Amino acid sequence: MSFLIKKSQKYILYLIILIQALLLTSCGPKDFPKIDIGNDFYYWIAQEGSTPGDAMRHASEFKKLEDRSIHNLKNIAGKGSHYVWIRAEFEVPPEFRGQPLGLVVPHLQFAEMLWLNGTFVSMFGRFPPHEQSTLYKSHFFNLPPNMLDQRGGKNTILIKIYVHGRSGISTHAFISPSKWSFAAHEITNFHHTRMYMFFEGTLVFTFLLFLILYLNLDGFREYLDFALMNFVTMMFIVPFFATELPAYSTGNGMPFNIFIKVTLCIPICMIGYLTTSFNENFLRSPLPKSIRWGRRIILFVQILSIVIVRDYDRLMSLTPAILLFVVINLMFGLYPFIKNFMDSKKRWLAIQLMIGFTPLTISVVVDFILRIHDNSVEYPYISIIGWQFSILAFIIILSIRFSNVYKRNELLTNHLQEEVDSRTHDLQGANYELSILNERLEKEKFRADMDLQMASLIQQRFFPQPDRHFKGWDLSIYYSPQAIVSGDMYDYYNFNDDLNGLSLFDVSGHGISASLVTMLSKNIISHTFQKGYMKKESMHSILTRINNEIIQQKGDIDNYMTGILCRFTENKKDNTCQVEIGNAGHPYPLKFTAKTGEVTEIRDNSEKKHFGAIGMQGIAVSFADSDFTMDTGDILIFFTDGLTEATNPQLGQFGTEELKTIVKVNRNKPSEEILKIIRKRVSVFVQNKPLEDDITIIIAKRTDPADFIPEDEPEAETILEPKDEQIEELQSAE
Repeated sequence: MSFLIKKSQKYILYLIILIQALLLTSCGPKDFPKIDIGNDFYYWIAQEGSTPGDAMRHASEFKKLEDRSIHNLKNIAGKGSHYVWIRAEFEVPPEFRGQPLGLVVPHLQFAEMLWLNGTFVSMFGRFPPHEQSTLYKSHFFNLPPNMLDQRGGKNTILIKIYVHGRSGISTHAFISPSKWSFAAHEITNFHHTRMYMFFEGTLVFTFLLFLILYLNLDGFREYLDFALMNFVTMMFIVPFFATELPAYSTGNGMPFNIFIKVTLCIPICMIGYLTTSFNENFLRSPLPKSIRWGRRIILFVQILSIVIVRDYDRLMSLTPAILLFVVINLMFGLYPFIKNFMDSKKRWLAIQLMIGFTPLTISVVVDFILRIHDNSVEYPYISIIGWQFSILAFIIILSIRFSNVYKRNELLTNHLQEEVDSRTHDLQGANYELSILNERLEKEKFRADMDLQMASLIQQRFFPQPDRHFKGWDLSIYYSPQAIVSGDMYDYYNFNDDLNGLSLFDVSGHGISASLVTMLSKNIISHTFQKGYMKKESMHSILTRINNEIIQQKGDIDNYMTGILCRFTENKKDNTCQVEIGNAGHPYPLKFTAKTGEVTEIRDNSEKKHFGAIGMQGIAVSFADSDFTMDTGDILIFFTDGLTEATNPQLGQFGTEELKTIVKVNRNKPSEEILKIIRKRVSVFVQNKPLEDDITIIIAKRTDPADFIPEDEPEAETILEPKDEQIEELQSAE
């Protein structure tokens, strides 16, 4: 099947080339008598308001138009807007006398007015201020017998031309009886303008066809590229037949400069970009990301340059640079082609692409040769004809590709039912076994869930109650595990209504293993802190002993932890509190100072370096120490990294700045209210996105000890108030 498809595509290509050759070599008009006046054109560069009388008075200043190129007026007048008079003289031969004659100028831009023997005949295009070009249309001027000198005298033709951009007059102009000249004019007009109207219909049909196919099929991105290529080509060829459209010829359309930008300049940039995209998707060979962005930047710069150019002359000056970038964009399309051609498994795709673009490639070469051969003739654009045949070739190629996919899917569908029947029989037996296993699994799952819930209850009972008022302190705690059990652990240490210390630790990992480490570590931390508190050890020393003890107790368990350990010492003289904090690799706590109204991070205020976490065997550690005084109204905020690293759907993190703002704005509220506001802000920020880590927050607000009202049933003491003889006894024991 694959061999037959390849052979059929080759024969289709031969047929396309044959049809194209027949069309391009079609017969032209037969020879007829005419007066060639193009070789006898004389020109004079004049002012805007010059008249035929001025041209006659300055007859001696007219120069012979030696330049026969189609842009000859631009070459002699230079850049900018100019007015050039063209003069030609002829005698009516005896065989033409008494007949209406016609002057045919195959190419004349930008706009012109024509006088015969001082009498106005006709005009094409429009002069400023609302200038409009005649574009590619052939010009026919009717020369009535009553305006001609029929007795062998000289007849003078004066043409006032508005020169703007790539202007020129064809030196292949001729005069002949209207019955012949008008027919020749119509044939030229067909080749230069009307022929493209047929192509426009082909482009519209192809655009709609492949756009609909793309919208109804998945995985055929090349269909969209191909549809858009046809659409921008449709826009590109509008200027070739615009003079045949009433909206253009009556002058009621858009300004000429904008018209050229929209129909010629921008579409040619899009053609280069989309052709490479089509190659990329047709060959299923994506370009590197850097090249894709480079192509987009090139297209953006091209379109931006076109849009910001104000006048037509500058637009024409910009054309070479625009075309250069179009070629560069097309060259990128060679990368996937060469890559596929070198791969024997994908070479046929590259050959298909080459077959599709062959008519266009041949016609581009023909176009180039024709214009190099004779630049005095405005040839029809063979490339556009070649593109029509490339469209036909790609319609066939893409249709065959779609047909192959459809047949393959149909084949799979036919075999699918058989496979389904066979698999259904096998699955019926397996389903019975699975149902039994599912019942067992449901029971095991129920038992595991119950065990996990019990573990969660046991773990939470290890922690003290989250909201508690102490003398001089308003304390609130928020504890939210990411799973049923948590790796976060908090505790506070008190003697009756006096708060002696706080701790907050975060075990690495989640789930059961992390929760077991928290329960193992809680008693170690509490006991070690108690001894260190009574001996008035530094926070660094207490954390170091906690680290050593946990490493010894947990053995080969990989989990480690970060944490904050905090000690409070009341100053009863001025109701302030001396605070000492030890930090084992934990996020820095925050402190709101009532006197300054500022929220700052509590970092190490000693000179030693700090590094390491708790529970990492064989790793040296040095924990951070900091001490400061807290007055009434000051607030301490401790938290685990689950808070600051909470993310929203856009992957932005909650961070500490929002936390600082919340505390600063709500500083006069109780700690419980501040905690509720923080929780609400976090919930709004993550937009109901599930938590990715455990979150624990402790708010400790300093209050006036005199305002404290004891609770009815104070919690049992955790730390005994140390006496001097107890301290001496512990020191001697050590």
